Amino acid sequence: MASTSDTHDELFLIDGNSLAYRAFFALPESIATSTGFPTNAIFGFASMLVKILTEYGPRATIVAWDRGHSGRREVYSDYKAQRSSRPDLFKQQWPHLEPLVESFGYTNVSLEGYEADDVIATLAEQAKAKRIPVKIVTGDRDSFQLVDDGVEIMATARGITETRTYDRQGVIDRYGIPPELVPDFIGLKGDTSDNIPGVPGIGDKTAAQLLQEYGNLEGVLENAGAIRARRRRENLIAHAEDARISKQLATMRRDLPVEIDLAAIAGAEPDRSRLRETFREFELRDPLRRLEEVLGEGDAAAPRPASERTLTAKVRDGATPAEVAALAPAGAEVALAARAPEKPDDALFGESEAWRFGAYAGGEEALAGDCGADGAGPDSLAEALGDRPAIAHDAKALQAVPERLAHDTLIAAYLLDPARRAYPLDELTEERGIGADVEDAAAADALRVHALAAAQRPQLEERELVELFEQVELPLVRVLRQMEVAGLKLDKTLLATIRTRVQDEVRELEQEIFSLTGEEFMIGSPQQLGQVLFEKLGLSRKRRGKTGYSTDARVLQAIRHEHPVIEKIERWRELTKLESTYLAALPELTDARDRIHTTFSQVVAATGRLSSTNPNLQNIPIRTSLGREIRACFVAEPGNVLISADYSQVELRVLAHIAGEEVLKEIFRRGEDVHTATAAAILGVDPEQLDAGSRSKAKMVNYGIVYGLSAYGLADRLQIPREEAQEFIDRYLDGFPAVKQFIADTIEQATDQGYVTTLMGRRRQIPELRARNFQMRQLGERLAVNTVIQGTAADVIKLAMVNADHALRASGLQTRLILQIHDELLFEGPAEEAERARDLVVPQMVDALELDPPLVVDAGIGPNWLDAK
Repeated sequence: MASTSDTHDELFLIDGNSLAYRAFFALPESIATSTGFPTNAIFGFASMLVKILTEYGPRATIVAWDRGHSGRREVYSDYKAQRSSRPDLFKQQWPHLEPLVESFGYTNVSLEGYEADDVIATLAEQAKAKRIPVKIVTGDRDSFQLVDDGVEIMATARGITETRTYDRQGVIDRYGIPPELVPDFIGLKGDTSDNIPGVPGIGDKTAAQLLQEYGNLEGVLENAGAIRARRRRENLIAHAEDARISKQLATMRRDLPVEIDLAAIAGAEPDRSRLRETFREFELRDPLRRLEEVLGEGDAAAPRPASERTLTAKVRDGATPAEVAALAPAGAEVALAARAPEKPDDALFGESEAWRFGAYAGGEEALAGDCGADGAGPDSLAEALGDRPAIAHDAKALQAVPERLAHDTLIAAYLLDPARRAYPLDELTEERGIGADVEDAAAADALRVHALAAAQRPQLEERELVELFEQVELPLVRVLRQMEVAGLKLDKTLLATIRTRVQDEVRELEQEIFSLTGEEFMIGSPQQLGQVLFEKLGLSRKRRGKTGYSTDARVLQAIRHEHPVIEKIERWRELTKLESTYLAALPELTDARDRIHTTFSQVVAATGRLSSTNPNLQNIPIRTSLGREIRACFVAEPGNVLISADYSQVELRVLAHIAGEEVLKEIFRRGEDVHTATAAAILGVDPEQLDAGSRSKAKMVNYGIVYGLSAYGLADRLQIPREEAQEFIDRYLDGFPAVKQFIADTIEQATDQGYVTTLMGRRRQIPELRARNFQMRQLGERLAVNTVIQGTAADVIKLAMVNADHALRASGLQTRLILQIHDELLFEGPAEEAERARDLVVPQMVDALELDPPLVVDAGIGPNWLDAK
């Protein structure tokens, strides 16, 4: 265990109120558990205690708490009068702070009627008398008066756990006065945080200079008449009594009746089991990780407490995949785990060597063995199971998904806490106190997966997520894996032709840009581009960033009319980005059959949307001519065709259904262009009289309602005044009153419950709605509305994928789903069955969820993605 001190009887005195308040106000109020319980103060407070434990090891530690004002209100009635009561989110956390201290093995101390710093001052005095070195941890600078031989202040700095330790010389270096003059110092300058008045016009520097010259506060006041600066002289004379009162308020009591046997608490060990339990309860993942690093040292051989679930089993090594089926009685769930060697960076999709597997079905025995070395590939494990129910953590990573996937702990963890950054098995099991005392790593994983699944199931039931889990997310795992394996064929020859043409145009654009600006520079450098545009050409400066004025896409759009070079730069950016992201990169990612294999993830977006990585095929553009050309390079194999099936306005149809907006429903029933009809309804004009600009505004507002677009955001995107944007939004909401009510009801319900749900029950916590910060609450409002609409749309597309895949297989057709892009599904299959496959797939997508207005799907068939689209 790390330690910066060899002193074993060192005493830590912590100002609990100071640290807790600092934590709450320094950290985002959106920090919360997966159930929505706020934890920013608990997180920050725990992080500081872990820091102390990490850096100093177990030390005698006392945490002092306020229980009054030590009579200071009687001396000065306005003392701390400006402080408001604790915010509601802080009140919820407050009762858990003292128990947290106790779980560290530390002692809570308070004295009725007195402040924490007076308790600390008294204990420090007692420790000095016993020659016990003291470190005082606080954010209150008036505590510097306690610094002495053997007494140091560990003062909180920026953030939560950044500190600086002060001895006597440190105080002098910072303030220019010794510690004993700190009350005199505050008497002169005051302290706004405690509402201590001091003397008007005197700050830190002046107070220090006066004390250096006259010795102490009384010396300053006695010589006030001799001070040359008129206003300073007058203020010191007029406010002499205020200065004396301020010093009295700032002077800490060192004689309180606090009776503690300091020797008895020295070196108290933390309650390890209780600590882990507390950290898991409040989902303090990062502090828990650091805590485990500390608690694990020198403790590897110690048995885990009975309250923690350490799993053991005999491991039969050298097992084959075929033996997995006989591991347990028929019907018993088998937990699978696999550990593959790391692939080299240049390895293509699907390339792997032999990997280790583990299996466990409860009982006394687990299996471990190698898969692949004897020629049996990853699919042999899934084949061996047959229709035996299987459990896995990230079943897709097994490479062959079991036929009957009963539980996936990765996906279950995501549904329970969709805002989490990642879901590693080690972290998830450690948080729940699940360990495995098994030497083989793969077998240990299988044991932990088995136990984690059992722990997750009651929570899924409690939050009504079972149907979504079992009917949508679990069946989708197999579909996604099959899509990844299938991949999408790339016409590399056509792509190379496009790339050559793009490179030629880029070179031409560069010469035109240099000619228009009168110099050569790095067009891709925001700093150099900004210098040319704003300093040399004198174009309008918009937003300023850390390194200068912004040259992002919105800024260039706003100043496009000011100089012809802007359009050239925009085109150059478009081409170079597409060239580097797709034209150059995609051919390097193909397999021996010229097919590209992306990786899909179900556990990234909090709304439930799927993501595509390595490469991201969901971002290939469709609106630009070059983007469409790139799509034409994705082709079907000879004899095959591609089928594109795309939902029409799915999010707006979901909005119309959930909001019960009859005006919007009627637009869809009539089959009108929703954006034109919206603009006509808002502006009260005939659709034929609308210009393109009005339709663009309506389209932006339509989707802005879904994505939580503000008037500022709409104005920025459309380059119109904010007042005009707000007027357009107001007209929209007046024209669609049910949508307006839906937004208000959703925000109210989310604020009350702490979460929102989609039509299919997907849940997302929205802790931002309870924040004190206005911008944070606005973000919460946008997230609440957006999640209900986008999340339902995500559920629709996922269910459509599952149903379409099932229907194709049940029909005996060879056509298969190969790609999902937002609201579009792409299929590939023999040309002779294309129309039948299309006619089979479209109803599955339309019937995925019954809505009013109903879902509509546009489908096309073609030799490449563009033609099919």
